[in-house]
Amino acid sequence: MNLLNQIKEKVTAAYQACGFSADNILVRLSDRPDIGDYQSNGALPLAKSLHQNPRMIAEQIAEKLRQDSFFSKVSVDGPGFINMTISDTVLGTILFDILANPTCGYERPDSPKTIFLDYGGPNVAKALHVGHLRPAVIGESIKRICQFVGDKTISDVHLGDWGKPMGLLITELQDRQPDLPYFDASYTGDYPSEAPFTAKDLETMYPIASNHAKEDPTFAERAHENTKLLQDGHRGYRALWHHFINLSVSDIKKLYDELDVSFDLWRGESHVHERLMKMIDRLRADGTLIKDQGAEIIPVGKAKGGNDLPPLIMVKSDGAVMYAATDLATIEERVDEFHPDAILYVVDARQALHFEQVFAGAKKIGLADNLSLEHLGFGTINGTDNKPYKTRSGGIPTLRYLIDTATSAALGKMESGEMGRDLTPDEKTKISKIVGVSALKFADLMNERMKNYVFDEDKLTGTEGKTGPYLLYAMVRMKSVLDKMNADSDLSATDTVTITTPAERQLLLRLYALPDSVQTAYDNRAPHVIADYLFKLSQDFNLFYHDCPIKGTDEVTQKSRLTLTKYTLFVAKKMAYLLGLQVPDKM
Repeated sequence: MNLLNQIKEKVTAAYQACGFSADNILVRLSDRPDIGDYQSNGALPLAKSLHQNPRMIAEQIAEKLRQDSFFSKVSVDGPGFINMTISDTVLGTILFDILANPTCGYERPDSPKTIFLDYGGPNVAKALHVGHLRPAVIGESIKRICQFVGDKTISDVHLGDWGKPMGLLITELQDRQPDLPYFDASYTGDYPSEAPFTAKDLETMYPIASNHAKEDPTFAERAHENTKLLQDGHRGYRALWHHFINLSVSDIKKLYDELDVSFDLWRGESHVHERLMKMIDRLRADGTLIKDQGAEIIPVGKAKGGNDLPPLIMVKSDGAVMYAATDLATIEERVDEFHPDAILYVVDARQALHFEQVFAGAKKIGLADNLSLEHLGFGTINGTDNKPYKTRSGGIPTLRYLIDTATSAALGKMESGEMGRDLTPDEKTKISKIVGVSALKFADLMNERMKNYVFDEDKLTGTEGKTGPYLLYAMVRMKSVLDKMNADSDLSATDTVTITTPAERQLLLRLYALPDSVQTAYDNRAPHVIADYLFKLSQDFNLFYHDCPIKGTDEVTQKSRLTLTKYTLFVAKKMAYLLGLQVPDKM
């Protein structure tokens, strides 16, 4: 049992021994470590219900707790706050029982959930840009946190591969290369296995095609018709579409691999096309779809705030099927195939209304009777001027630009000797990529998900303050300490710690606080909680490193401090993994 739960049990027993109800007893880490490690304020609400003095109740409970050698000090502060300090002996001897397991003291529930995560959301034929960083790294981290607590996860990148952009590309290519066999209605042979264009060509063509559609109504109408022909099964257009997907997905996967982001499924909007049409026919037949000015809609009722939500437009008056319909069909498919307890959508906060409508629609048509649907929105990435982030030349940064910028910054720090002084040129090249990508991801994940944050290229790879390199350097230092002392990094059932300094105690308490941080991060889908925990753990270790020498001490002290270093590295690596941070062996 983790330390916090052990304390809760003891506090609960003390309440009961004093003849008080122990319902809803709260115990948490103290805001005042100078007067106690943990705090309970349960006496206050209890006193209110009993019409008694809260401090008198707290004193009775504290007296019971003082009889337990688990605590070295129990005091009552203010109107009835109970402050508890854990004995040094207890802190040192429960280390193995709590930390030497895969979940570092976190107690997994008996009934884990099945969680489906939809994140990434790249569009075929478009370059991944700055807006794709957050859903990728936040979604990946939330997935790993869910796995850590014991949930089964299924992740889907959910490609944008089926709507108007495909028709625009087909039309632009038709104008550029009309003699291609894909546009020959009489062609009956096999289409080329190799595309007559590159992924880079597609990225260049799309914005041009998009502008053509805005400026030329005839082009826009042709693109609309070509989109419908594609969706209806036009043989040549389907062959082109497969080229679009194959080229784009290959490039997208390379970028996600560099970010250490992965998906179980690489399905797109197109995957539910047949299901979608059947669903629409069914909803027409049962009267769920209502005609409104030529369109077909689903009235979805009230918003969370009590106001009427706009109706969910399923089919436009021109017969075009809307994204909302595709989203409903996708929910239906996921429910039928994977039976999840929850589906999480990691998508820009500006899509909040869309998802509220879709979720209300899913409930109305019976798709979410036993299903939690969650839109995990996130803020934007801004530059130092607090406006949407752009490159130094003023353009919208691609994801490739961000990765290369972070890697170059890390390499520059190594070349200048600020870090990696003892690395060979080849090691600097390899490790700069690890450090740069980790710096990029941590700069994002350390922020609360819903808040905008400032992306500062100049501070990205700093080794001081709350940065990725600071965390990595702390972990590399832990490993270096163990290597220099020829210490076995494996965990042992006989490992204990003897506390002789405040720095040792502070580090141990931080290690034991991990389960509460993980639970908070999981409950709130909040990777920044793990980022904050790992940063504070790194700070506590660095204080321990400076205040508690290992070499030259007596055998008991040396073994104790090596054990504490070993366990800190064990926990830090686990938490770094939850954030998707790779840790180099050197730095």
